[in-house]
Amino acid sequence: MIRMSEDTTSQPRVTSIPSDLSPAADGRELHELRKEVVEARNLVIKTDNLLKNMHAEIKKMGLRQEDFAKRRFFSSAAAYVCFAVIAIVGAFAVARSDSAQEREKSAANEARARQLATQVEQLQNKEVARRDVSEKAARIYDQLGSEKEGPGLNQAMSNAVRMDRQMLSPLEAKAMEDRVASMKSAVAQAALDRGSRAYRVGDWRGAATELGRYLELSPSSEPLVNFHLGHARAMTREWQGVIAPMETFLKSAGSTKTAQTAGFYLGQAYEEAGNFGKATDAYQRAQSLYPGSDLAPLIRSRIRRLQAAAAAAQGQPAPGQARP
Repeated sequence: MIRMSEDTTSQPRVTSIPSDLSPAADGRELHELRKEVVEARNLVIKTDNLLKNMHAEIKKMGLRQEDFAKRRFFSSAAAYVCFAVIAIVGAFAVARSDSAQEREKSAANEARARQLATQVEQLQNKEVARRDVSEKAARIYDQLGSEKEGPGLNQAMSNAVRMDRQMLSPLEAKAMEDRVASMKSAVAQAALDRGSRAYRVGDWRGAATELGRYLELSPSSEPLVNFHLGHARAMTREWQGVIAPMETFLKSAGSTKTAQTAGFYLGQAYEEAGNFGKATDAYQRAQSLYPGSDLAPLIRSRIRRLQAAAAAAQGQPAPGQARP
């Protein structure tokens, strides 16, 4: 389009002038022609300027497009890089999280394994202990059935009583309990028979030993056995051992002469133990049962002696004595 404009300007349009026109008309025509040529030239120049401006604008638009393309490329590259970085960081975080969870699971599994191993070891130890107790119970059971009365049977009975029966099976525990009860009853009855014979013949030491063993094996015995035991121990001067059987006997003896005798021995036992208050109470209770018995004067004499000793300890005259 520019070339066409240049050709147009370089070669002006020539019109033929008819020969019959007058010079005035020819001047007007020439003036008009020049005017048109000037206008055409101005139009060409204006068009050329517009084209140049449009070309410059197009060039600017191309540059802006290239710049936009570059920015878009760099933006896309930056976006891809950011996305890659985020993806890598996310993958690393997920990997670390998975690794931490795996470590926690591994630690929990190890702790659980140790706990199970400890439980298995405890169960094994318990089973070994149970077998040992079961074997020991079987030996004691055989001893209780085969040993004659004496140290061997006594040791077997002691072992049976001290045994931890919770380690035995219900059947073993029941069998052991029945065997121990049977042997205990038999041994207690034999001790009672020997103690009664010894008491009748005046063998106080033998009576005290056998009757004491009987009461250890069979505490819920008849009251008279407690009296015989206390009497036998009093005769052998085992005063500390007199108190318990005589107290037990007096709880159910009532107002018999035997109760008075038991009260006398009980007072004597407390007196020997140095408990003069309880000794006086026992003597007074015994004296009040049968004031006219042959034992009553001796009991009253002991009461007066204890009262005199108590008064002397307090710096007072004995009952029945005048103050100085």
